[in-house]
Amino acid sequence: MASSPLSGISLQYLDAMQAAFDRDPGSVEPGWRVIFQVLAEMDARRPADTGAEWRDRGHLTASLDPLAPGATPPADPIQALYTGTLAVESAHIDDAARSAWLRAAVEQDAGLPAPAAPMAVLAELIEAEEFENFLGRKFPTKKRFGAEGAEALIPLLRRVLANAAAQGVTRAVIGTMHRGRLSIVANVLGRSLARMIGEVKGAHPFPADAPRAGDVPYHLGLEADLILDGHPIRVTLLSNPSHLEAVDPLVLGRARAAQDAIGEGGVDKVLPIILHTDAAVVGQGLVAECIQLAGPAGYTVGGTVHLVVNNQIGFTTEVQEARTSRHCTGPWKAVDSAILHVNGDDPAAVCRAADIAVAWRQAQHCDAVIDLVCYRRNGHNEIDEPGFTQPLLYARIAGKPPVTRRFAASLIAAGITTEDAVAALAEACRARLQAGYDEAPAHRVNESGFPARPAARGQDTGVAEPVLARIATALANPPDGAVLHPRMGRVLRQRAIEEAGIPWPSAEAMAFGSLVLDGVPVRLSGQDVVRGAFSHRHFSLTDRMTGQKHVGLDGLDPAQARFQAFNSPLSEYAVLGFEYGYSLERPEALVLWEAQFGDFANGAQIMIDQFITSGEEKWCDPSRLVMLLPHGLEGQGPEHSSARLERYLQLAALDNMRVVNPSTPANYFHLLREQGLGLCDKPLVIMGAKKLLRLPAALSPLRDFLPGTGFTPVVATVPEGPVELVLLCSGKIAYELEEQRQARDARTVAILRLERLYPLPADELRALLRRWPNARLVWVQEEPENMGAWRWIDRQLETLAMECRMAAPRADYAGRPESPSPAGSFHGDHDTDQRAIVERAFAALPRAAAEAAQ
Repeated sequence: MASSPLSGISLQYLDAMQAAFDRDPGSVEPGWRVIFQVLAEMDARRPADTGAEWRDRGHLTASLDPLAPGATPPADPIQALYTGTLAVESAHIDDAARSAWLRAAVEQDAGLPAPAAPMAVLAELIEAEEFENFLGRKFPTKKRFGAEGAEALIPLLRRVLANAAAQGVTRAVIGTMHRGRLSIVANVLGRSLARMIGEVKGAHPFPADAPRAGDVPYHLGLEADLILDGHPIRVTLLSNPSHLEAVDPLVLGRARAAQDAIGEGGVDKVLPIILHTDAAVVGQGLVAECIQLAGPAGYTVGGTVHLVVNNQIGFTTEVQEARTSRHCTGPWKAVDSAILHVNGDDPAAVCRAADIAVAWRQAQHCDAVIDLVCYRRNGHNEIDEPGFTQPLLYARIAGKPPVTRRFAASLIAAGITTEDAVAALAEACRARLQAGYDEAPAHRVNESGFPARPAARGQDTGVAEPVLARIATALANPPDGAVLHPRMGRVLRQRAIEEAGIPWPSAEAMAFGSLVLDGVPVRLSGQDVVRGAFSHRHFSLTDRMTGQKHVGLDGLDPAQARFQAFNSPLSEYAVLGFEYGYSLERPEALVLWEAQFGDFANGAQIMIDQFITSGEEKWCDPSRLVMLLPHGLEGQGPEHSSARLERYLQLAALDNMRVVNPSTPANYFHLLREQGLGLCDKPLVIMGAKKLLRLPAALSPLRDFLPGTGFTPVVATVPEGPVELVLLCSGKIAYELEEQRQARDARTVAILRLERLYPLPADELRALLRRWPNARLVWVQEEPENMGAWRWIDRQLETLAMECRMAAPRADYAGRPESPSPAGSFHGDHDTDQRAIVERAFAALPRAAAEAAQ
């Protein structure tokens, strides 16, 4: 590319030349003078479109900050619309029709309801202010994360819900943060004041006869049936932890599940609403992950309404420390979203923002974001002192009257109400709050806290042979007329039921197929799950000529339930949260999330720790979610070897989940059937197969799938004669131990595979160990000593062995030495280490025989 003479000239030099030309054209060198004259003529001929400029950039100069001096309204009507206390961002919207819709709504009120009634808004502001004042007086040392400075949040959320209900929404799913949550629960969702105040005082949220850990009041969820302006709407407020934005994907997943349950038109009837704060919404990458779920078919919810409580500060973090973007809503500029900025001190504008947001979502099925610019009158919580770090800001806030007082004064001045009427509204609020406070000591929780759960669909996880044959035949035959990849013929032939046995992929497909025939919807999600990361599923067959896709499991029978498999974006955190939320809403469905490799699941560790393993204990939120985590050391290095089994075992307590490591296709089949039929109402964590997907020895005979069979928690290889050595293990290493046992003809060795690690199958183990009181025990694993199951299970094995009166109850360890890395990087070293583990396991055999002889 040829260089330009201008390329070496700085912008500052050009600016200086332009300024000199503007002052005196004759002072500029003739060549430059010609250039500047031409540019001036071009500018003069260009038609001015100040309207477009205000539409695109008016938000940059809008009067949004309630702490800033008020600006004089401009004379230009378009400028006034886009630079006032309500400003709209639309320049990022690529779709011209959507941009036009938004302009019409802002400039002509097209598609919008009548403005909110001022007295109704005032009443809601008074409720918000009096609520916080009351709790502040009664509980001055309690954290409540009040909404002082953001009182307009209450009429904003109520207006969103009322508009949604008026437009046909029958269900709203809400996720929110701490700030203002108690006020929302009391003043918008109608929670019993006696119950809520009792919880603030320290009452347990759930009945004492079923003890639970519970949680603090500003984390608890709620189901509420509301009538807003004559329209019914059911609202689900999700429980959530303190982890910022973590609840967001749960809202999306639960809303999608409710939409799917409705079927056609569900998108228009179920509305997800997520509340944020300014510092969190740009600081947490999960928000960007969730934004990108808006479009893909498996995850879209037809748009979400986002309400950002813009405190203009984090805990102590100021705006310039918290973000780079001009607005905290910057992440939504990546998609066609309506971004509305509104001054929290203008309640009428706040309510109009709600009108635009809901109308946009219902019409365009895209996200709408309301940036409620306000302030935080107290510190991060009520016992925090913000003056330490922001003394000037909080001096300004201390002198600022609340929005309720200013709005009431404006209505009084306009003759809409009187001071006495305003005082009466406030007094009525205080009376209600005092009555709730007085009733709180006597309030008792009657309901269990648990949502209704569907009954199990029978007890037998086995399936009749004709049904299995029908599924296998349907999946083994290509769609009529389809032209498939040449290698797909072999894949399809492997789906037939063979005398040699049924492999892992076929067992999974038959489990899913039998469940949908039983009326159980199946949803599988994750990265590359449709084909399978290991090219083992191929649930969707693609015609090479037309690109048309055929999903055999979704077409077994016209009366079947839906089978859906979705390749997800490359996200663990958001997608796992989405599927967990989906499972909360639809317990009748089998919902599965698969990590591409189990190693990558720790990208969603917050979801695992705070929700999946503890949600029922904290919030009475049961889930039947299945997590498929491919696990096993195979020489693929430290990032493709371990699902971190030890972490799930550490989290296991009080029967909160099942942690399994199946080694046979039949056991995997029965686990999926158990979960889908509702025989276990807990999350299921499966250390998934990799090598076993194609291992010739990892086949199960057809008889292990038939009626009367089921999941076997301990698979035992037991010799007919005496046993001197018992090798206990879990997972694929069992096949290497079995191979070595045969090679050595070690007839006095028993191998016990623990297919279920938690809950530990203690009864099954006791029944076996009692038979061999003089045998020696060895725990065998391929993971490092500080990982895997060893340090979780060793004392439990010793206790069981002592109960069985074994002579040597302490188990030995055969596995890799401890390491900060789950696996090495070199395949040759892996093979050597694996052989050494197996040799070490059997090395105890002579010693066991000698001790038995003594």
